[in-house]
Amino acid sequence: MAPPSQKLVVNVIQAEGLQHMNHFTGDHPFVVCEVKHVDPNLPATKAETKPVNEGDTTCPVWNEALELDSWQPGEALQFTIYDKGLLGSKTEGKAMLPSEFFYPNGFRGMISVVGLPDARLRLEVPSMMEGQLSGMPASTSITYQAPPVVYAASTPGFSSQIGATYAAPTQSVYSSQQVMMPETVQVAAPQKLSVSILQAQGLQHMNHFTGDQPYVVCEVKHVDAQAEATRVETKPATEGDTLNPFWGETHQLGPWHEGESLEFTIYDKGLIGAKTEGKVLLTPDLFYPNGFSGMVNISGLPHAQLHIIIRVLGPVAVENETVVTDGATKSKKKKKKEVKVGKKSKGCC
Repeated sequence: MAPPSQKLVVNVIQAEGLQHMNHFTGDHPFVVCEVKHVDPNLPATKAETKPVNEGDTTCPVWNEALELDSWQPGEALQFTIYDKGLLGSKTEGKAMLPSEFFYPNGFRGMISVVGLPDARLRLEVPSMMEGQLSGMPASTSITYQAPPVVYAASTPGFSSQIGATYAAPTQSVYSSQQVMMPETVQVAAPQKLSVSILQAQGLQHMNHFTGDQPYVVCEVKHVDAQAEATRVETKPATEGDTLNPFWGETHQLGPWHEGESLEFTIYDKGLIGAKTEGKVLLTPDLFYPNGFSGMVNISGLPHAQLHIIIRVLGPVAVENETVVTDGATKSKKKKKKEVKVGKKSKGCC
């Protein structure tokens, strides 16, 4: 069952290091804050500041409180900075604040703006607990540039910014093997995952004719080789710095079974096909059951990283309850379907 929606207040204070984009009318920067809903079918939840018309518009001050009416724990916030012109608005850059950084203790600090190397956005999200930000005096400031975990896919461990080292298992905790199924068997229910693909850094320039259009495919590496492919993909990034692209997309992925890894492949879309930038393999012990938020190294690109967030949403809903026997399956609903032991049914999830 999804947690209840609640109202969220976000204070957009100021920005630093923006670009001068509108030479004719002058710069009028404003910020749009949007909730990245886990459920893509929900209506958009967003609010925006007023444009700044006076003072230093490359370091604008808004000091506005934005109210977001529908937010659930686990949903990230996306901030897009625009520069309003005579005919339309140009995008300065984007920033993402994962839920883990402001829920439930709040957040006060600077976050990096993707696409502008020296730009920062100052925000405050009040604590959702009584009192001030937990353990944070009023004068304390945080700078959030990237999530606190950097996981190297090619090494057996990953480390945080504070220097602590967490050793991942040196051997896989699962293996693909033949299992003799009894007449009835209980297995872990298939799960649904929320996969947020936020941004990448340090990609290569691969399409010199059409320009780079990178996108990411996330696929479940099923233990059962006969299982149908389970994957999602982002839209190609066609604007801004495509060597450091920003997607900011959240997808639901399932079914996923305990013990299965996730593989992320970064492609560069061209005129005829797509070229592979690199891959990331995230083993299940890193995101199950408590989720994952961090930068992962991209194999094949020595300095490239991918920023992802994984959350476990819970079991996949099964419409027909079945009882497995040696020969067939009887459904408790009107529809009947045959299931042979040792083979995966297309209706099974």
